[in-house]
Amino acid sequence: MEKSFKESMRWLHTWSGLIVGWILFAVFVTGTFSYYKDEVTLWMKPELHYSKESKNSLDIAKQKAIELAQKNSNISMTLPNSRSNIISAMWREKSDNSHRAKRVYQYYDASSGENINTRQTAGGNFLYRFHFELYGFPRYFSRWAIALATMSMFVAIITGIIIHTRIFKDIFTLRAKANPRGWMDAHIIPAVAALPFHIMITYSGLLLFARLVMPWGMQAAYDGDFREYRSDLSNLKQTQIIHQNVNKKAQNESLSLENLDKVLINANKVWPNNIGGFFINKNKNASYEIQIRPKETSSIFSSKFEREYLTYDANTSKLISKNIPPTTSSNIINTNTTFATLHRAIFANSTMRFLFFICGISGIVLAGTGLVLWIEKRKKKQKINTSIGFKLVEKLNIGTITGLFIAIGIFFIANRVIEVNIENRHLLEINTFFIAWLICYVHSFLRQSKKAWIEQMIITSIIYFSIPILNALFWTKDLLNREIMYFYFDLFFILTAIVFAIGSYFLIRNSKKGLK
Repeated sequence: MEKSFKESMRWLHTWSGLIVGWILFAVFVTGTFSYYKDEVTLWMKPELHYSKESKNSLDIAKQKAIELAQKNSNISMTLPNSRSNIISAMWREKSDNSHRAKRVYQYYDASSGENINTRQTAGGNFLYRFHFELYGFPRYFSRWAIALATMSMFVAIITGIIIHTRIFKDIFTLRAKANPRGWMDAHIIPAVAALPFHIMITYSGLLLFARLVMPWGMQAAYDGDFREYRSDLSNLKQTQIIHQNVNKKAQNESLSLENLDKVLINANKVWPNNIGGFFINKNKNASYEIQIRPKETSSIFSSKFEREYLTYDANTSKLISKNIPPTTSSNIINTNTTFATLHRAIFANSTMRFLFFICGISGIVLAGTGLVLWIEKRKKKQKINTSIGFKLVEKLNIGTITGLFIAIGIFFIANRVIEVNIENRHLLEINTFFIAWLICYVHSFLRQSKKAWIEQMIITSIIYFSIPILNALFWTKDLLNREIMYFYFDLFFILTAIVFAIGSYFLIRNSKKGLK
């Protein structure tokens, strides 16, 4: 036990952050990218970059839906929005090798209705899944690891608030020097500037893992029967029934463009100019129901499992039911849904999503500077400096901090250079990510630490500068005519390259001065 309460908190803060610090850094990086996972997926499908929303987009979607509904019982159509410039259709098909129906996607140009065939890619979903369950490990094990790391982060935040008594004064102090005090300021500033975000994102992350790490209540009440638990949970939802479906006895009913048009006109009265898509469902009695969903929602209760939608009878065009969250009076469920929605930024518009992204970057800086600070504080202590533990932490810092950014950059490059029609292409993208990351770890152990930092930061800068160039070389189709969101990607890559170039410059300058 340390000499005082504050010293105990300092010790707990240091070690709770260090032991899982490398996982936390990876979680923050991939989680921050995940705020734009849909956009990342679209960027990794350059065939889609030239579609542009037009006044004909809704008519095209309706026509394609009618055509697809003749062959499939359930069709989901998504219209262009602030995060996507295409019309997409999704349905499920059963395969001989699997008991579960597989999702099938088809994309259409939002102006011409032309079918767009895209390359197979892991997309932003790979970074999103890695954020909360890593990759290649058993899902149960990896989610437990992330849950424990999240709890350690929460402990580090609380103890950090306790030990930094001048926390709000320190935010206005930045000593830009390559010493422990300078690294401490670099650690405190992002921590305080986005403190509410860090508390929210960590606590809500714990809630998302609650059923995994604290299952005893559900197990005691339902004797471990998760299906019964989910059934009771679903029964709490109170969908507002407007009309009973008067078409229950219909047989061999067909879906016409006229009926679909009437339904969309009625939905537009509820959500003027805010229809984001629709879902066509063919019931067992061959009658059709159409669910309409809004393009954007500001509801904090709208989780990914409980979206806003209106359900219409396709034959009569009458509104059958409304699902406008919150659909339950349970304060517990609504609180949990709110935190889950906040964590995923489901409700966020473009401005709010960008603010979440900036706060995510502050978390990356917070985790990264914390790892470096542990080394900087111990550099001058000769015995610790030469210990195996010190060297291990130092090398892991290099491989994790710069190595992860290199791996993500290589992941993006692989998307452009790998042959488009090659089998299991998405797995090759993922493999290049991990191979690049492994090489960075090996390099950090083989090279002297100071040189490894400089070399990897220079490589990172070169990689991110090269991505827009390689994109132009490998995809030469009228780049200036792309949707504007893809120019933001080029800007992000260039800014990232500049940050690492500046970092390598200061490391080289300090190295020449003989600073350790």
